[in-house]
Amino acid sequence: GGSGLVGMGLQLLNEKTPLPGKWVFVGSKDADLRNLDQVRALFERVKPTHVFHLAALVGGLFINMKYKVEFLVQNLAMNHNVLQCSREFAVQKCFCMASTCIFPDKTTYPLDESMLHNGPPHSSNEGYAYAKRMCDVACRMYN
Repeated sequence: GGSGLVGMGLQLLNEKTPLPGKWVFVGSKDADLRNLDQVRALFERVKPTHVFHLAALVGGLFINMKYKVEFLVQNLAMNHNVLQCSREFAVQKCFCMASTCIFPDKTTYPLDESMLHNGPPHSSNEGYAYAKRMCDVACRMYN
C-alpha cells in the first residue's frame, strides 16, 4: 500500500519531516501480496522490523457490488500473507489499516474499534469489509 492514498501521505510526511528509522515504501510493482512466495521474497529483501499493511484491492460502489467474491478472496490472501511473513520474519509490530466502510452499516457515531463487529457492513461492500474485519481477527490470533 505504499503507492496508495495513505502510503503516499506517509511518504510526503517523511520527505517534509523525516520519520525515525529507515522507511521503505513498497507497492504492487514490488511484490504481489496475494502470492506468499513473493511476499516472503520481499520480506527477505527488506528485512522489516515494523510493517504498515496498507494494501488492499479496492474499487468503487459498482465494482465492489459486482466482484464481492474477488474482493473477499484477494484481500484475505493479502492479509494472510503479510501477517504470516510478519510472524516468520519476527516483525516487532505490524499495523494493519482499513477504512470506515468496514464498520456496521447501522451504527452510532463517533466510531471506535470496539464497534467493528457489532453488525454487518453495508451490503454493497461485503467482500472488502469482511476481509478487512478478518484481518482484525487474525491480528489478535497472531498476538
